[in-house]
Amino acid sequence: MEGLSQNEKIIWSCWEDKSARDVAREAAAKGTHIALAVKYLMSKNNWTEEIATDWFLAEVKAWTVQLLLRKQIFKVLHILTKVKINPEEHLMTLAYESPQIEYRDFIVENLEKMVKDMKVDNLEKWHNFRRHWNLLRYLEKSFESEGVFKQNKVFGGNKNRIYVNESEIKVLTVEKIEKYPPEWKSKVATALFFDTFEFSLLDFSSPLEVWNYLVQHNKAMILVRWINVQTSEVVRDMNARYNFFNNEGFVKKLLNVDTKGFQKDILVRLDEIFRNWPITKDMIDNVVTSDCFAFTKMCIYDTLCSYGIVNEDEKNNLYQIISRLARTQNLKLIDDIFTESCSTITKQHFYVELAKYCVKNNLFKVLTMCVEGNILDTDLSDVEQEAKDCIELWLLFKSIEQTSDRQSHVVPVYKTCQQIAGENIDNYISSNPHLVLGMILLEDNAKLFDIFSKEDFLQFKDFKLPNKGYKDKLPHLYNVYKKFSDLNQMYESKDVNVYQLLSGYRGLDVSKVFEYQLVNQNTSSLINEKPDRRSLGSLLSNDVDVNASSIKTLSQKFMDMPDFANEKLMKRYGYVAKLNHVYYLKQYRPCNASQAFVAQQYQTYNRLQEKSIKSACCEGHALALQNWSDPAMTACAISFVAMIGCNPMRCRVHMSAAKLIKSYLLKNGETEDKANKIVNEYMSKLVQSNDEATKEILQYLEEITIKKLIKNSEIDGKIEMSTVLYESQTMVKFAGLHNLPLPELLLKEFIRTDSWFNFLLFGDVFRYPLSQMLQLSQGFRKKSYSEHLKYIMLHRNVEEMCEKDYKSLSSNGQKRASRMNSIDVSPSPSPSQNNVFEFPPSLYMGKELWEVAAACHGPEDPPAALLRAADMYREPLLVLIASCYEPNAVDVLLPQWILSSLPITRAQEFHRSAAAQSALGDLFQLVAELCLLEGYISTLHESVVVFMPESPLTILTSFLYRCIHQRIFDSESVKFLSNFLQHCQRKYSMDTTVVPFQLSKEALQKLAVSLLKIALSHSFDSAFHQREFLRCLATAQFEKGLMVPSPNFITLYEILQISMETSLVVSISKMLQNDAQQYLSQCVEMYTANRNYDVALKIAKLTGLQTNEILIAEWTHKHEMLHMKEDAVEDKDLTLFIAQCSEAFKKATVTFAKATDFLIYHVKGISDSVQKFYSYRIVMSWFEENLEYGQRREEIEHLMWNAYFQSESQDEIFLNGYQSTLHYILNGQRDPTLSRKIGLVNAEKPFSMLLGEIEIESDVGNIENIVVLEEPEAIDNWRKVMHKLLELKRLVEAFRLSALFRTPPEYRYRPPACPVTIMRTCLKLAEGTCSPYELPQELRLVISSPFMQSKLSLSETSDASFEELVVIQEKQDVASESIPHLAAREEADRLSALDALAARSGITVAKQVTSYYRIALQIGWSYNAVLKYQNHSVDFINLVSGRARMLLANLVFRTFNIPSKQVAEYLCREMVAAIISPHLLKTSTFRQKEHFKYTLWGYTLNSDIEMFLNMRPDACSQIGRFILDHLMAFQKIYKATTASKLPENLLDDSNLDVETLIDEEYQNVERDDISSAQSSVVTEEGTLMSADTESVFSISTVYTVGPKMTRDTRRNLFDVVTRRDIHIPYEVKSNIRKITKGAKLSTKQVNIISIELLVLAHECFSGACDTEGVAVVLVSAAALTARLLASRSWRLMVRLLCGLARYTECAYVFQALRDNHQFEFLLGQFDYMLGQQPEKIAEFKQGLLDFLKTYCPGDTDTYIMVALHFNMYAEAANVKRKQAYSLIDDLEKMALDAAKATSKKPFQQPTWLQIHDNAQTRLLLDTALNHCTDASELYLQGGCMGFAGEMAALAQQIALQMSLLNASPTRLILNRSTEQMYRLVSEYLSFMEGLVLLAGRGGEAWHELAYRRTLTNDQAYLRDMANYRPDIAHQFLNRYKTEKNKNSVSQAAMTELRNLCR
Repeated sequence: MEGLSQNEKIIWSCWEDKSARDVAREAAAKGTHIALAVKYLMSKNNWTEEIATDWFLAEVKAWTVQLLLRKQIFKVLHILTKVKINPEEHLMTLAYESPQIEYRDFIVENLEKMVKDMKVDNLEKWHNFRRHWNLLRYLEKSFESEGVFKQNKVFGGNKNRIYVNESEIKVLTVEKIEKYPPEWKSKVATALFFDTFEFSLLDFSSPLEVWNYLVQHNKAMILVRWINVQTSEVVRDMNARYNFFNNEGFVKKLLNVDTKGFQKDILVRLDEIFRNWPITKDMIDNVVTSDCFAFTKMCIYDTLCSYGIVNEDEKNNLYQIISRLARTQNLKLIDDIFTESCSTITKQHFYVELAKYCVKNNLFKVLTMCVEGNILDTDLSDVEQEAKDCIELWLLFKSIEQTSDRQSHVVPVYKTCQQIAGENIDNYISSNPHLVLGMILLEDNAKLFDIFSKEDFLQFKDFKLPNKGYKDKLPHLYNVYKKFSDLNQMYESKDVNVYQLLSGYRGLDVSKVFEYQLVNQNTSSLINEKPDRRSLGSLLSNDVDVNASSIKTLSQKFMDMPDFANEKLMKRYGYVAKLNHVYYLKQYRPCNASQAFVAQQYQTYNRLQEKSIKSACCEGHALALQNWSDPAMTACAISFVAMIGCNPMRCRVHMSAAKLIKSYLLKNGETEDKANKIVNEYMSKLVQSNDEATKEILQYLEEITIKKLIKNSEIDGKIEMSTVLYESQTMVKFAGLHNLPLPELLLKEFIRTDSWFNFLLFGDVFRYPLSQMLQLSQGFRKKSYSEHLKYIMLHRNVEEMCEKDYKSLSSNGQKRASRMNSIDVSPSPSPSQNNVFEFPPSLYMGKELWEVAAACHGPEDPPAALLRAADMYREPLLVLIASCYEPNAVDVLLPQWILSSLPITRAQEFHRSAAAQSALGDLFQLVAELCLLEGYISTLHESVVVFMPESPLTILTSFLYRCIHQRIFDSESVKFLSNFLQHCQRKYSMDTTVVPFQLSKEALQKLAVSLLKIALSHSFDSAFHQREFLRCLATAQFEKGLMVPSPNFITLYEILQISMETSLVVSISKMLQNDAQQYLSQCVEMYTANRNYDVALKIAKLTGLQTNEILIAEWTHKHEMLHMKEDAVEDKDLTLFIAQCSEAFKKATVTFAKATDFLIYHVKGISDSVQKFYSYRIVMSWFEENLEYGQRREEIEHLMWNAYFQSESQDEIFLNGYQSTLHYILNGQRDPTLSRKIGLVNAEKPFSMLLGEIEIESDVGNIENIVVLEEPEAIDNWRKVMHKLLELKRLVEAFRLSALFRTPPEYRYRPPACPVTIMRTCLKLAEGTCSPYELPQELRLVISSPFMQSKLSLSETSDASFEELVVIQEKQDVASESIPHLAAREEADRLSALDALAARSGITVAKQVTSYYRIALQIGWSYNAVLKYQNHSVDFINLVSGRARMLLANLVFRTFNIPSKQVAEYLCREMVAAIISPHLLKTSTFRQKEHFKYTLWGYTLNSDIEMFLNMRPDACSQIGRFILDHLMAFQKIYKATTASKLPENLLDDSNLDVETLIDEEYQNVERDDISSAQSSVVTEEGTLMSADTESVFSISTVYTVGPKMTRDTRRNLFDVVTRRDIHIPYEVKSNIRKITKGAKLSTKQVNIISIELLVLAHECFSGACDTEGVAVVLVSAAALTARLLASRSWRLMVRLLCGLARYTECAYVFQALRDNHQFEFLLGQFDYMLGQQPEKIAEFKQGLLDFLKTYCPGDTDTYIMVALHFNMYAEAANVKRKQAYSLIDDLEKMALDAAKATSKKPFQQPTWLQIHDNAQTRLLLDTALNHCTDASELYLQGGCMGFAGEMAALAQQIALQMSLLNASPTRLILNRSTEQMYRLVSEYLSFMEGLVLLAGRGGEAWHELAYRRTLTNDQAYLRDMANYRPDIAHQFLNRYKTEKNKNSVSQAAMTELRNLCR
C-alpha cells in the first residue's frame, strides 16, 4: 500500500472484505479508482498489470452483459464510459455474437439511438451490422409462431433450395449470418422480402434472384409490371411509342394489372427498383427451364414480345409472334417494336417471315399491303427457293415503284425481266418490244430509232440487249422512222405570232382584224368613241357582231400581219410611261403595286430601304384618306400597306372613324353632301397631321360611342360589357395612335353608376395608364371603392409575373406576329405612358433583323458574327440561325440565346460573372440561375427544349415551368420530377449520339439543387405556392440518393406546413441560407413567445434544436392558466400537472437539470402530504432513469419520504413502480385497481439480483445525508414501508430507504427487526458470504424464539429436510473425504436459518431466496449459479434422480412460476420417454413380461398419473395435446400406419416382433448433424408435394382443420397422418429422435407405445374435462383398434380397452373380442391389466356387463358366465328373472291366440284366458319354474333376500298353474292384475290354491278374501279350511261373533265350520 493516499488506503481497506468481482464492479461503477482497483487485483492475486487489467475489463464486460439482460442500458453506458470502453463497439460486439433475440434486439434498439453521436470510423461497421441484423431479425420472425419456433423453412426452389431448421435458427447470430455465402443470403432475403415487403432486405438480393422468385411463385402480374417499367425506360427513340410510355394510358393499360396482395405504395417503390434493374438474357432463359404455370410464361413472353424481345425458338414462328402482339394490343406498332434497341429480332426478319407466309398461302394482296418496302435489300439466302423467287420478283417490282429519278429505272426493269425470263432473257425481251421502247426512253444515251439500225446490240449504260429487228413488230413506229430519216423532206420554220394562232377560232379571220381600221376614216362609226379597256379576248367573245359587208368594203390590198416586235408599229403607235406602284394603286391592283414597289427597290438599291417603305406606306395611307368614300380604293390601299410589311392598323382605324362620323352626321339630319364634305375636311387635316383635327375627331368618336351605347341599353334594358368593349375599341385605338389622352367619358359614366368592375375591366382591357386610372378612381362616391381599386392596381403581383413571362416570350419570338407585319409607324409613346397596363412594343424592326442576318454571312466566321449581332440587337433568332452553322455548339449557343432574350444590363452582369467559368455545367448553371432570378422561366424552358430536347434538363425545366408559370402542383408535376431523378441516378449512361453534349451526374444534380433553391426563394409570392412546391419535392424524395449537398426538402416542407398553421410563416429563403439554423432558432423563440408551443416544438425536433425553453415556457403558461380557473386549484390538480409535465419533458428530451429544477419548483406549492409524495416520486423517476446520485437526490428522497410519513392514509398510498403510480395519477386518482395490477406485474417476476448488484445500483455506500428516527411511530412506519417495498420487489428503493434513515442504538434489538437487514442477511446466507453462525444478535433472537421454532416445525419449507441433508452429505463426500461432516451440517443450518428468517419476516423475496438456495442444495450447485441460470430452471430437475425429482419439480415450478405451457412440454417429454425407453433395452426382460407398468421418477404412471397432473392442473389439456403431437411424430417416423401381414396362427401374436424400417429421414438419426425435417414429402408417384402448395395441418389442431373432412375423420389422427400432409413440428420429432436414438422397433412395440400414449393423453384430457381432446383420443383409438384387430393382437386390444376405461364408447372392442371368441382371454387378462386398482376393476366389470346387456341381449349364457366369473350373482339372477317373466308372457300370448282362433268376429278379449294341458304349455311352465328356482338361489348367494323371496313366490305360482292343468282347460293365473287375483281367490281357486297364489303378496288381503268366501257357505272351501288350517277357521269364528251384518247363509256357514272344527 505504499504510495497510496489516505483516501486510497481507506478504500483499499474496505475492499479487503470483498471479492475481486465486487471490487472490479464497484470501481467500474464509480469510475474514480480504476487504477487503484487494478493495483489491488495485482496485489491480491500476484498478477502482472497486464493480466489484472485484462481481468478487470473482462469482468466489467461480463457485468455489462448481466445488466443488459436486465435492460439497464443507461447503467451500462455509464459503466463503459467510466472505464473508457467505446460503448458503440462493445455493444456491437455483444450483439454480433448473441443468439438471444430479445437481448440482441434490445442492444440494437439502443445502438440506433446512438447513431447520431457514433464515430465516423464505426459508421460503416454499424451499417453492415444493421443490414445483417435486419436479415436475421426477419428470418427469425418467419420462424416464430406464438412465441415458439415450430417449423422448418425452405428458401428457393428446384435443386438449389436452402433449408433452415429450428435448431439452426436458434443459435444463429449476426456474426454467423455475415459469414454465410451471398447465394444463401440472396435466396433467404428475397423470400423474406415478399413476406414482409421490407425493402432493406433487397440489399442482399439481386435482380436475377428476385426474378426467379417471382417466376417460381407465379407472380405474373408483378413480372409484367417489371418488364413494362424497365423496358419503357430503355425505349426512348422519340417515335410514336415515346408518347405512349409517358401518358396516362401507359399506366392504366400496362401498369394497372392484377397485383393482389401488393399495396399501392409498395408497387410504387417496386417500380423505382424495377427501373434500376435491367432484364438480362439469363432471366429470360430461366423462364424456359422453370416449372411455373403456363399462364405465367405466357404473360412474360407476351410482354417481352411487345418490346421486340422474342425467344430463340419463336423467332421463326410467325403465328406465335403475332398472337403475342395481338394479346398485348401492339399489332399497330410492329414497325416501332422491332426497331427498338432492345429488340432481339429485326423488322426485316419479321417481314421476311410474313412474306414467306403470304407467298405460301397465295396472299399476294396482303403481301402488297403489309410488307411494302420493309424487306428491300434483305438477305434471302435462308428462304426456300420457290418462295425466294416470288419474293425477289415482288421486290424488283417494288424497287421500280420506289425509284425516284428516270435513269435509275432502267436497271430495275432489266433485273425484273431477268427474274421473269430466267436464263432466256433475250428471247423474252425481243418478244415484248414495248419493254425495249420503255428502256430506251428511260436511258439518256439511247436513241429510239436505234432498234431499226443494223447494229447487233442495243447499247445501254449498264448492259446491252440484242437487236433482233423490230420492223414487223412495230410497223407504225417504223413508218415514222422512215419519214424522219428521209433527207429530201426539209421544212423551214417561221415565227408564229398570237394572231396566227387565233386564226380560225370561231370563224375569225385575223387577216382582216386591222385592215378595216386602217383603210379610211369613214368606218370610224364602227368604232366606239370612248376608248375601250377591254382586251382582245373580250372583243372576240360570242356577243361581238362582225359585219361581213362592212369588211368587204375595205381595201383588199396585201398587208403584213402585225407583230408586237415590229419597230414600225412601236414607233407609230407606242409611247413611254412609268408604271409605278401608285399607278397600280389607282388602278385598284394592290398585288401589282406591291410587286412593282419591291422590284423597283431591288432594282435601285438591291434591298428594301426602310425609308422607302415608310414613304410608300404614307402614300397608300394618304390615298385611302383621300378616297375614304370609295371602299374599293381603301381596301386596295390597306392591302398594299400590309403587303409591303407595315402595320395597316392606323389606316383601318382612320377608315372606321370616317364611317362612324358620317353615319353619325346623317342620323343628326345632315345631308349626305354636307356629311361627305365635313368628313373630307377631317381626312384632309389628318393627311396634314393637324393635331386639333385629331382632338375633334376623338371627341366625335367619344360622343358617338356613348350615344350608341345609351341607345342600345334603352333597347335591350341592360348594358353588355362585351358590346361596350367592342364599340369602344375604335376611339381608344385612335387616341393611342395619335398619342392623345385616352378617352374618359365612358369611364366617368362607370364612376357615376358605381360600376367599379366595369371600370377596372375597361381600363385593364385597353391598358389605360396607371396614373390616369388612379386619378379617375378617386371620383367614386364610395371611398371604399376608391381604396380597393387603388390597392388592386398598385399590387398586381400576378400581372407583374405575367409581364416577365411576356417579355421572355416576346423576345423569344414565340408570341410575336410576323416580323414583316409587326412594325408600327406611329411615333414613340409619350413619357406619360411609361407606367401603363400595355406592354411596351419591341424597339427593333423586323425588316432590319433579316438585313443583319444577311450581313453576317459575309465574314469568315458567320456563327460568331451572328452571336455578336444577337447580343447587340437583343434578338435570339440570330442565335438560332447560328445553330444552323454549328448545331453541336450547344454549350455556346444556349447561353447566348438566353442572354439575348434578357435585358442588356442583366446580360452584361452575367458576362462579368461568367468570365472565370470554364466548365459547361458551371456556365449553364449561371445562366439558368439568372433566368430564374429574373423571372424568365419560360425562356429557360424553351431554351432547353430547343437546344437540348433529349437532355434530362428538359424534364426539370418542364417541372419548374408547370410549378412557377402555370402554378400546377399535381401528380403530373411530381411525375416530371421523379423522371428527372431517375435520369440523374440511373446506372447506365445515355446515348451520346442523341445529345451533342452531356452533363455529368454531379453537375446535373448540382444544377437541379441550385435551381430549386432559387425557385423556392424568388419565384413564388405566397407561402401556399411554396408549400405546394415543397410538397412535390417531398413526395418525390428529391434529396434521396443525390451525390451533391442538398437541403432536406421533406423537413422544409414539414416546417412550412407547420408554420402555416399560425399567423407567422417562416421564410423559405432564409432557411436555405447558410445561417438557417440561427434563423430557425429565432423562429422557435418567436413561436414560443407567441405561445405556439406545438409549432415551436415540432420545428425544434425537426431541426435538432434544444427543446428546453419551449417546454418550460409552455408548461409555465399552463400552470398560470391552471391558477386562473374559477374553481380552486386542488393539490390533485397540481400533481396531475406535474405528472403530465414530466412525461412531456421526457418525450421532448428536455435535459435532466432543466426538467428537475422546473418540477421541483412546482412541487413546493403542494401542501397535501400524499400529493407531495406522488409529485416527488415523479421527480425521482428522472434521477433513476438518468442514474444520478449525490446530495441533491438524497434531499429529494428525504422530502418524498417525509411526505409519506406525514400522511395519515399510508396504506392507501401507491408504492408500486413509477409506471403504475403515473397511471394512477393520470387517471385522476380514482380507480386504483388497474394501476395496482400494472405494479404487480413486476412483483410476480422471479427474483434475479445479487446483493452486490443491489448495493451498487442503490449506491447505499455513498449516502451521506442520513436522518436519525427517534419517534417509535416513525420507526414503525419506516419499517412498514420497507417491508412493502420488499414485497413489491423494489429492493433498490428499500435499500436506499434503509440507508437514508437510521434508528437509535436502543431500538436495535427491539422487535420487529429491520426488513432490509433481514433481506440483506438472507442474501448473504444464500450467497455464502455469511456463516449461519455469524448472524447479527437481533436476528439470532428472532430465530431462537419458541414461537419461531413452533412456526418452523409447521412450515412447509421443512418437508424436504431429509432429502436435502442427503444431497448435502453426498456432495460433501464426493468433493473430498477430508472435509469434516460439520460442513454438511453448516449447509443444513444455513438452510434452516434462511427458512427461519423468511418465515419470521414474511417477505416474499426472502422466501424466494430460500427456495433458490433449497434448489441449489438439491442439485448440488451454488446459489449464484442457480440465480444465473434461472432462465433454464426446468433443466434443474434433470440433475437429480428418483423420487427426489418429484419434489424438486414441484419446487422449481412453484418458485420460478414456470408457465403452464412449458410445464406441459416438460412433463410430456418425460412421460413419453418413460413409455418408449423400456422398449429400447437390449435385454428381453421387458418384452417378455409386457406388464404395461411404466415408471416415472420412481412412480408408476398407471396408478400415480394424477400425482403428475396435479403438479399443474391447468396444464392437463396441454399435456394431452403435446402427447398427441409426439404420438403422431412417432407414427410418422415408424411407418406403422398400415396393417401388417396376418400370422398363420390367428390366435397367436407372439410372432409380430418383425423388425420394420423406420422413416428414411431418420435412417442415420444417431448422427449429431441430422438435418431438419423437410417441409416437402414425396408422394407415391415420386413427385414433391410442397408445404406451400398443399394444405398443412398441425397435430394439435387436427380436429379443427376445416370442412374438407368429416368431423370423425378430422379427429382420427391415424387416418389424418396417412391421408393428409401433416406438418409435425421439428422439436417434436427431435424429442422422439433423442428418445429412440434411431433404434428399430417391431410393429408390436410401435403399437404398444401408441396405446400407452393414447392412454396417457386420455388421462390428461379427462383430468382437464377437455371433451374435444377425449373425442380425438377415442376416435383415434378406434382406428388403432382396427389395426390391432387385423393383426390379431388381442392382448393389446384388451390393454387399450382397460387403459381408456371408456367401456361404453369402446364397445366395439368387446364386440371384436366376442366375435373372435376371445371373451375367455379377456376375462383372464383384465385383472392383470388393471393391477391392484379396485375402482378400475369394478368399472371394467360393470362396463363389460353393460355391453352384454346392451349389444348381446340374447346371449344370456355369456352374460351369466361373465357375471358368475365376477361373482356378480345378482346380475346373473336378474337374467334368470327376466327369462322367467318372458316365458310367462309367451304363455299368455298363446292363450290369447287360441281365444282369437275360436271366437266369433268381431273379437272381444275374454275376461279369463284359458290354457290347455299340452306338451308346449307344460314345457314353458317347467322352464319358467327352473328359471325362478335358479334366480332365487342366485339372489340368495348375492345377498338379495327380497328378490329371492319374490322369485320363490313366483315359482310357487308356476307350480300352482301346473297343478291346475290337471283340470284342463283352466284359467291362466300368472301375471294377472291385483283385482283379477282377488277374484280368483274369491271365486275360482280352492282354499289352499288361493293361499299359495297370494302368499307372496302379504296375508291381510288373503285373510279378508277368505273370510268373505267363508260367509258364502262354500262347503268344499269350509272343509279344506278346517282340514288344513284350523287356526284360520277359529279366527274366522271369533271374528264372526263381532260381525254386524249377519244373515242366515253366513250363520249356517259358521255353524258348519264350527262343526267341522270339532
